[in-house]
Amino acid sequence: MKNSRTAKNAKRLLCLALLLLTAIAVTACGNNEDKTVSASDEAASLTLTKEELPVIDGALALAPYYEAMTARLLNVDIEEARTLVLCSNTPSAYRNLTEGKADMIFCAMPSDEQVNTAREAGVEFEYHTILNGGFVFFVNKDNPVKSLTKEQLQDIYRGKVKNWKELGGDDVEIIPYQRNEGSGSQTGLYRFLLPKEAVMQAPTEYSIGEMGEIVDAVAHYDNAKGAIGYSYYYYVSSMHYTDQIKLLGVDGVIPSDETISNGSYPMINQSQIVIRDDTPQDSVVRKIIAWCQSEEGAKLAEENGYVANRM
Repeated sequence: MKNSRTAKNAKRLLCLALLLLTAIAVTACGNNEDKTVSASDEAASLTLTKEELPVIDGALALAPYYEAMTARLLNVDIEEARTLVLCSNTPSAYRNLTEGKADMIFCAMPSDEQVNTAREAGVEFEYHTILNGGFVFFVNKDNPVKSLTKEQLQDIYRGKVKNWKELGGDDVEIIPYQRNEGSGSQTGLYRFLLPKEAVMQAPTEYSIGEMGEIVDAVAHYDNAKGAIGYSYYYYVSSMHYTDQIKLLGVDGVIPSDETISNGSYPMINQSQIVIRDDTPQDSVVRKIIAWCQSEEGAKLAEENGYVANRM
């Protein structure tokens, strides 16, 4: 009898112990969930004063986003927000970040040279994806060619194919414009199409410094009918839109909000917030990154015509 009671008591104690452990586990899970919700809520409700705002710089194509972000976080109008941030270009923004003249920049990924220059200065970059975009090629609206394969585009920029009739177009010389070294667009060409050493050297008159000028050249300048250029989807579809050019399909897929969002367009470019990797974990810079990657940041991107990164 004594052994039987002892056994029963032991079973009761075991059951109580299991119940206690279960309660602790549930409480712990609940606490973790509360912390997750709290962190998300904190990011979504972020507000800043002008004094707290870090030095922000970036690429021209991303300026409407980070200007709108600044206006939202400071609760000021967009015109005032524009005076509170820098708007250089990709090479200048990376240089400012490297030299400590900017705390965070909104850009495409850097070139190898920009990374190496930073490392020589003892700086390592850290990347945070915020937007999806597309690296796009465009031609004059009167060019009958609608789509090219990646291989055909490579042949153009190798200098191997020199006339549109070889690609199903008219008997017109191909004018392959390029951007300046270090620009976001030129870095994109090397990343998405050909390595730098494989791209033909552009004649001076076909190398264009400003992003808008390459669009204008394909749209309006002499020999525009034979011209081809490249840029980022948002810039040519929103910031510098003209109905005198058309976006080429790549491997049969035309770049659009839908094909970029669903990933069917083959040259997807993700825009980044880039910071120095020694940026303190509790800094306002990292709080802004968390806000940009929150649902509020995604909504702001879409309100301004960008494709938010929801991956």
